[in-house]
Amino acid sequence: MSAALVYALLGLGLAVLLSVARGSMRRLIYGGVFGIAIAFVAFPFVQSLGYLTRETVSPTLLGLLPRYPLLALVPVALVAAGALARRGGQMAALGGIVAGALTLFTGLFLIGQPAGLVRLIPLDGLMELLVALIPPLLLALLGRRRAKLRWPLIGAGVLLGGLVFFWLNSSGGGHLYLPKMAGYYRLLGGVEPGLERRIVEEYNAGLEERNAILREIGQPEEKPVQSLGDFKGRIPQETAAQGYRLLQPSQLQYGAFAVFILAGLMLGAGLVQLRRPQLQEPGDLRSGLILAALVGVLLPAFDATEFALQKLVKGWPFLVSFMDKAWPPNLTQINPSDPERSIFPLQSVLSEMALTIEIALVGTFLAAIFAVPTSFLAARNLTQGSPLMRGLFAFMRTFYNVDRGVDTLILALVFVAAVGLGPFAGVLAMAIHSIADLGKLYSEAIENVERGPIEALESTGTAGVNVLRWAILPQVLPLFVSYTLYRFEINFRVSVVLGLVGAGGIGYFIKGAMDGGNYDQMIIGVIAIVIVVNLIDFASSWLRSRLV
Repeated sequence: MSAALVYALLGLGLAVLLSVARGSMRRLIYGGVFGIAIAFVAFPFVQSLGYLTRETVSPTLLGLLPRYPLLALVPVALVAAGALARRGGQMAALGGIVAGALTLFTGLFLIGQPAGLVRLIPLDGLMELLVALIPPLLLALLGRRRAKLRWPLIGAGVLLGGLVFFWLNSSGGGHLYLPKMAGYYRLLGGVEPGLERRIVEEYNAGLEERNAILREIGQPEEKPVQSLGDFKGRIPQETAAQGYRLLQPSQLQYGAFAVFILAGLMLGAGLVQLRRPQLQEPGDLRSGLILAALVGVLLPAFDATEFALQKLVKGWPFLVSFMDKAWPPNLTQINPSDPERSIFPLQSVLSEMALTIEIALVGTFLAAIFAVPTSFLAARNLTQGSPLMRGLFAFMRTFYNVDRGVDTLILALVFVAAVGLGPFAGVLAMAIHSIADLGKLYSEAIENVERGPIEALESTGTAGVNVLRWAILPQVLPLFVSYTLYRFEINFRVSVVLGLVGAGGIGYFIKGAMDGGNYDQMIIGVIAIVIVVNLIDFASSWLRSRLV
């Protein structure tokens, strides 16, 4: 509960801080309303445990509503706060205060409840319906400004959405390929009285039989339990298989962080606006929606990436030890008794660095060779004359999009498996991926050429290759060179990473030194990369400034 109060105070303090800068308080109230609404429906709030870790269910506040009907006060308060915010002034302030305080009260009430048994209630078809709504919504947005196509697009979207829904709900479709989607969203309901006591008694009744098995395999014996809390983080396997979970309201998830900090933000903004009702702006509704959208996107992303600064704090001793072992660099190590076993890391770094530059150079050159001719076929202004040219345009743009979608690292892994370890795999991967990047830049440069020189030549009867040679190339050639140099900068950095997967170069040297624990040799490679990257960036920037 202390963590929840800290979150709420953090939100309240943020509102006060923004008021010092005379920021709009109604914007924060709107953001809190929409943000808490998203968290109420979509963000996990607490944790419920099964027998195995994978059986853990983290319900949302909406999922907890059947178990705790008091939570229904939250959406009611949010709707009221949103309605009052439209009126502005002190009415908006009162709505923010009441909704923020009520959300804090219900949240604190929930996390103060003891652990208890709950029953899973899967909502079959809900996730399938939400996914199926995406096509009609996208096509409706596409046809919003196209009056003639609006209803055909909406009809096509509804038809496509219906097909998606039925496919996702079919045993040979979505249930086969996306098995976790079925019943993914679950509510948590109450259980019949006396069930928890019966589970404890059944567990204790079978204890002797289980302990006999544990003694045979040399494992510690289990002890009798008095309540579900004695199971230490899990419930009996039979109970979990029947669809029950042990709800632990004190185990907060990231949804609790969102709810408490936004509730504190609403409360603080309401208190400030009650005294200073002029702190509002015409675009507060849109700003609040943007704030809520950021919360809705960023918080799940932080949770999915397991972002936790305490891990960095725990790992700090390793970083200190690493720097102690890496410094000073070991430039050379002579073995007087056996000179053949002497090592020369600096010499190896210089050789591998030269190879890395050569990988980037060859990969960029090959990409430019293929990108120049294909870019003319991908330029819209040069390919609208006939159906054949329009088809070539569509083909080249599709090729560029597909090629750009496959990362260089993935291509390197494929080519390392195909042609073996070494720089050749890196060159192939880099060249293939860079064709699309350079081709797209080249084609956009061609599309932006001035029409004057082209029309002047065409007026004299000149056409075809001569127009290309004398009207288009002089305009785009400096840009082509500039884009190629910029791509070389990128490819050098990429080639360092490719070495880590066996494609040769300085990255391969660094990986070998790391694997062998030779941090004082690895640091030489890192220093060399920093120096060369800055030199290449400086030289490339200077050349591009002279060309464009």
